[in-house]
Amino acid sequence: GLFELATHELLEFRRISAYVYRQNKKWSASIDLSKNDKMWKDCIDTANESADAEIIEDLLRFFCDSSEKECFSACLYTCFTHVNPDVALELGWLNGYHNYIMPFFIQTFRRTHKRLSELEKRTAPPKEEEGMQDAVAGTYGALGGFGNGMLMLENGPSMGGIPGGIDMSGFGGAQMQGMQPGMMPNGGMNGMPPQMGGMGM
Repeated sequence: GLFELATHELLEFRRISAYVYRQNKKWSASIDLSKNDKMWKDCIDTANESADAEIIEDLLRFFCDSSEKECFSACLYTCFTHVNPDVALELGWLNGYHNYIMPFFIQTFRRTHKRLSELEKRTAPPKEEEGMQDAVAGTYGALGGFGNGMLMLENGPSMGGIPGGIDMSGFGGAQMQGMQPGMMPNGGMNGMPPQMGGMGM
């Protein structure tokens, strides 16, 4: 049976046993068999396939305890999607493996930078809206703002004797026609009010 394969004297049979455990998703049992035979690559591949952060962390600590620096670095690099950066930094700091954690952090930073770039592209405003905003700003600038329009009454030239740009020529036009110079529309002359009927001077 499977137990006989796990304890077989030939290495390849024991590897088959570890592979069967791996296929049945018995990750810890498979890794333990590979550890006994020092099949480090099999340990790393099984841990990565499990996608279990706890199993991967246990394997990393095992490599630190057994001073397998290269295997520690290879495990970090292979399983980097399932390893928390703080765990890698802590183990590297405690064991003096600063150079061995660099491949992991280089890959992690590259992955983070790529994700941020994609996020910026998705959240950026469409180019059409940017073009419309530029067109509106250009039109407003060409008009000099709203200052040149008739909305500002004090900006227009005096028309009809009334400051502020309001044309008063249409008011009382009929009364102004046919009047002699110096006469006011109400019958007075040179600004003098007309005499009241029945009163002599």
